Amino acid sequence: MSVLDPTQIALMRAISGATLRNSVLANNIANADTPGFKPSDVNFHAALSNALGQGAEAIENVSFAPEQMNSGVVRADGNGVDSEAEAAKLAENGLEIEALEQVAGSRLQIMRTALGMNA
Repeated sequence: MSVLDPTQIALMRAISGATLRNSVLANNIANADTPGFKPSDVNFHAALSNALGQGAEAIENVSFAPEQMNSGVVRADGNGVDSEAEAAKLAENGLEIEALEQVAGSRLQIMRTALGMNA
């Protein structure tokens, strides 16, 4: 059992999922010119939402995995990456990571203050 409350754990897991998604989206962009490459994504929102409905233990144990996406865009060489769409997703995900980190950090600072750990 964790000392942290379920909300803080959920924030930390969301940061983990968003970080994995960032890597997957960057990989998609890096392979934009690779013939036959199919893009992937990480739907950490759905996995986390499902875990939130099941309780604290499910939140702590939730896992995320990349899934191959059917983008509908396939070039003649079989590559399915739309570089502009992937770049937009990457930018949006980066903003989400930043917001999650700010909220998680603020909550940790509140706990430190409440415990008298701020000097």
